[in-house]
Amino acid sequence: MTSPRRTIRLVIALLALVGLTAACGGEKDVGDESLLEGTDGGEDDGRLGETTTTTTTAPAAPTETTAPAAPTETTAPPATQPPTTVAAAPSVEVAINSDTTAGGQFQPRVAQVPSGAIVRFVNRDSVPRSVVADTGAFDSGEIAPGGSWDWVAGGAGSYNYSDGTRPYAVGSVEVV
Repeated sequence: MTSPRRTIRLVIALLALVGLTAACGGEKDVGDESLLEGTDGGEDDGRLGETTTTTTTAPAAPTETTAPAAPTETTAPPATQPPTTVAAAPSVEVAINSDTTAGGQFQPRVAQVPSGAIVRFVNRDSVPRSVVADTGAFDSGEIAPGGSWDWVAGGAGSYNYSDGTRPYAVGSVEVV
C-alpha cells in the first residue's frame, strides 16, 4: 500500500508533466529542421550561423607620379610690440596757486582751447584745492597739493569756474 503523501506527489508530478506538454505544443516540433536552416519564411532565409563574404575591387593605382613641390622661402611676420597706453598731453595747463602768488589764483585766468582738448588743472598750492564750473559742467573734487585733474573740453562756449574752497578765485575756459 502506498502512503497518501506519495500519492499526492505522483498526482502533482503528472499534472506538471501534462502542463508542460500543453505549453510546448505548437506548429513546430522540437528539432524541426526548418529552425536550423532559417527557412521560417522571414526575410533572411540563410542558414543559422552561416557567414557571407563581400569582395570589392581596389581602385587602380595612379600611373603617373609627380615630384613633391620644392619648398618655398617664407619670411617670419614682423615682431609686434604689445600696445602701450600713453596719456594724452593736455592742450593747456592751468595752475591753481595760493592767494599770495603773483599773477592770481589761476594762471592763465582765461584759457582758449578747441573742442575735445584736454585742460589739466595742477594744484601748486600747499593745501587741497578744487575746480567747479558755474554751470555744473565739471567738478574736480579735491585735488591734493602737487596733484592734477584733467577735463576734456565739451562743445563750444565759455565755461566759467571757481575754486570750490575759495569762491572768489575764478577763471574761464573758452572752447572754440
